[in-house]
Amino acid sequence: MAELLKNFGVEWKVLLAQAVNFFILFFLLKKFAYRPILDMLRRRKSEIERGLAMRDEAAENLAKTKVMEEEAAERANKNALAVVSDAEETARRRKDEIATEAVKKSEQIVEEARRIIREERGKMAEEVERDAEALVYAGLTRVLGVLPPEIRDRELIREALRELKTIES
Repeated sequence: MAELLKNFGVEWKVLLAQAVNFFILFFLLKKFAYRPILDMLRRRKSEIERGLAMRDEAAENLAKTKVMEEEAAERANKNALAVVSDAEETARRRKDEIATEAVKKSEQIVEEARRIIREERGKMAEEVERDAEALVYAGLTRVLGVLPPEIRDRELIREALRELKTIES
């Protein structure tokens, strides 16, 4: 074999030195280049995995947020509808209250008008009675030609008016 190596131009000392140089270079590269590069790649891989996990978590959070947003919008719509229906109900009650108050006021106005009419009728009746008394007095004075004494005249007039009232009733 030594002869074969010599024929190819390979010297065992140079081959051994090259083998030692290769192993030294291999050890140095493994220690100072390969390991730091592998550590850097592992860190980078873990950072990428963490980033992907964060992305997935962010996507979940976004989906949850959208669901919560839709639920909040739905609750807001329900609340708005409730507020509107409450306002409508309040408006209906207020309308009914106003109508009731208007009816009461109109009844009060009508009752006040009736009271005023009764008072006016009473005043008119008194005026008619006074006018009738004066008319009867004037009629008796003409019929009798002579004025009877004042007291008798008043008694006759009142008696005549009482008779008239009983006839009207």
